[in-house]
Amino acid sequence: MKNCKIFIISILTIFCLYSERLLKEMILTYDKIKNIDLKSLVKLSYTNTDFLLYLVLGITLYIFYKKYLYSKKQKSYNILSAIFSFLLVFGFSYSLVGSSRLVTGNFLLFILSTLKFSMLYMFLSTIINLITTKLKTIDLKKIKIPKIFQKIEKYYEKHPHKTTIIILLIAWLPYIISFYPAILSPDPSNQILQYFGMETHYIEGVKLLDPNILITNHHPVFHTFILGGFTKIGYNLGSINFGLFLFTIFQLFIVISALTYSLNYLKKIKFPFIYRFIILLIFAIVPVFPLYAISSVKDTMFGALLIFFIIETHKLLTNKKYSKIEYMTLSLLMLILMLVRNNGIYIILFSIIPLIFIIKEKRTGLILIIISSVCLYTAHNKILLPSMHITPGSIREMLSVPFQQTARYAKYYSDDLSPKEIAIIDKILDYETLASRYKPNISDPVKNVFNKNTTTKDLIEYFKVWASCLLRHPGVYFDATINTVYGYFYPNTSNWYVYYNYDERLIDNNLNYHYNKLNLSRDILSSYAIAFPYIPVLGSIVNIGFNVWIYMYLLTYLITEHKKRLIPLILPAFILLLTCVVGPVNTYFRYMVPIVMSLPLIIGIIFKETNKSI
Repeated sequence: MKNCKIFIISILTIFCLYSERLLKEMILTYDKIKNIDLKSLVKLSYTNTDFLLYLVLGITLYIFYKKYLYSKKQKSYNILSAIFSFLLVFGFSYSLVGSSRLVTGNFLLFILSTLKFSMLYMFLSTIINLITTKLKTIDLKKIKIPKIFQKIEKYYEKHPHKTTIIILLIAWLPYIISFYPAILSPDPSNQILQYFGMETHYIEGVKLLDPNILITNHHPVFHTFILGGFTKIGYNLGSINFGLFLFTIFQLFIVISALTYSLNYLKKIKFPFIYRFIILLIFAIVPVFPLYAISSVKDTMFGALLIFFIIETHKLLTNKKYSKIEYMTLSLLMLILMLVRNNGIYIILFSIIPLIFIIKEKRTGLILIIISSVCLYTAHNKILLPSMHITPGSIREMLSVPFQQTARYAKYYSDDLSPKEIAIIDKILDYETLASRYKPNISDPVKNVFNKNTTTKDLIEYFKVWASCLLRHPGVYFDATINTVYGYFYPNTSNWYVYYNYDERLIDNNLNYHYNKLNLSRDILSSYAIAFPYIPVLGSIVNIGFNVWIYMYLLTYLITEHKKRLIPLILPAFILLLTCVVGPVNTYFRYMVPIVMSLPLIIGIIFKETNKSI
């Protein structure tokens, strides 16, 4: 009877996966959910050549379930498995049709989705509990290292700094040479143009404090001045490229220092060599790390500095003493993190404030560094920048979610809006083109037409209309929001992954930035980077949804293992994730770079703190 139940569960699980494959084909074939019924599913299944593959998977799953399905499971991981299953079911629907219609579209789809949720839950709860059991009992010290690696280990342990730097530089050198002087995407290109006093689209959404000062704080002025300053040095010496390469060297120094420091810190807390060496290889061969290290976006520098912050957080939690110099250094680090990224203040404050309640003996020092760093940051924004006539960023950047909801409403329920409501929306977002500008995965086309002359009264009137529409059709708002965030929680999707293209904004403004003539090597490296997410297992390293799932697992793990004291280590990731949820783009890897960069360090620290065998 037990084996029969396992057999049925295995068959149903494979059936659910198979039906998902068929649904994808049917959406492409029929393009209408209402045409999806049991007859059409059966008909399409006869022509599907993947049936044998799923049969093999079913046999494999049966063998796996026979051994582990009835093993002991913990409630917390079962809850996490249910959450993951929910995300997979709804993520599949939103990724394919932009709504929950593949779950709720008709009775058959609802039954299939319910069945899929149940089967996914059984599989995930089994695999997560199994992984947790193995992690708690594994002894990395007993893992036998091949002889060839023993020599490497001996040298690496003797010269950790030098070895790490050399390996990273050798592995990254092809990127550094091929993409000389730097990779410029739209944002850093516009930052440079701002620094040189040239017009960018950022001034369209604000009232300039001084019409002669075209720089705004849309992108952090601190980072803009660093990037622009290096570029200006090159410009004065007759070569924009040389100036940009100076910035690349500066940023490479910060990134490699952070990665080296993280590996050495794991060595300091006596984490085994094999894990540290695997991390080093990941940093060396996974293309996102060298590509972002030479990309001038602010997220790279923020991610590197965040590694130092996480290490200091762990020191605060574990070291009995924390000197005045260390407090001052941490305060300066917090300030720079706030200045490098506009949402940095939320990430840092909500990560450091909980420590006041966790580490009572260090409460006074923590309060002092919080007050000092916040005061300096406030002085920078409220005193220094205004004195330089630098305009703050537009309020539209904070309104991506409601603007996107209004745009979707205009697209699907325009007849439901009264002339008065249309006039109120039109004052802010140009109603005539609003529906056509709506793109489910990105809000920039909508919010970039924001009327910079909008008054507080206009915004109040707009939000009254917004609230009224919410009450009339809440589902539209829900779909609009989920379409810009589901990729951060759904591993089976990937967008806006890496930068490698040549951006012509500087050339268009007579600033002679250009790549070298190594087109073939750039094409090879770019192709490798584009293909990497699709490499089985290894590709998951750069999958946003998978990385978020690991953080969710770590949170559950710390709570279950009664190590809540360590939660501040992962708070920056969750706070950054929340800013992505209210941000303008779905599945934007640039936003997640700090989370991905710091994950190996966090896993190492948590594993060390919770595994007694290390």
